[in-house]
Amino acid sequence: MTIRTIAIALIAGLLAVSVPMFGHHGTNISYDHDKPITLKGTVTEFVFANPHAALYFDVKDDKGAVVHWGGELNSPTNLRRDGWNKETFKFGDQVTITVFPSKAGTTVGVVDRSKAITVNGKELPGRTNNVD
Repeated sequence: MTIRTIAIALIAGLLAVSVPMFGHHGTNISYDHDKPITLKGTVTEFVFANPHAALYFDVKDDKGAVVHWGGELNSPTNLRRDGWNKETFKFGDQVTITVFPSKAGTTVGVVDRSKAITVNGKELPGRTNNVD
């Protein structure tokens, strides 16, 4: 093998490993950070999985109709450091949570972890940075 062949193989290998890493980190562009919304609702599901945990909950709108929301959280690794685990939210828990809503107008948001998150009236530990 020539030095040129080895160099091309190394560059191709580095690109193959690094390109997927850049594809993941576009979370904040999808959400409106100028219009945070604080919601009160009932947990329907908590997914404690990579790459980001997700919380699903039902909120009643002004007319009393149930609206299904989804909130994106940090990775389980980061949440564990803050004292969270897969049992932090259970079906039926009452939550108060602040999200930055989707710019597309859907009922999805990224959770603002710099604000208090309460479960059944108790504040969760670990106010921290938001999802990147």
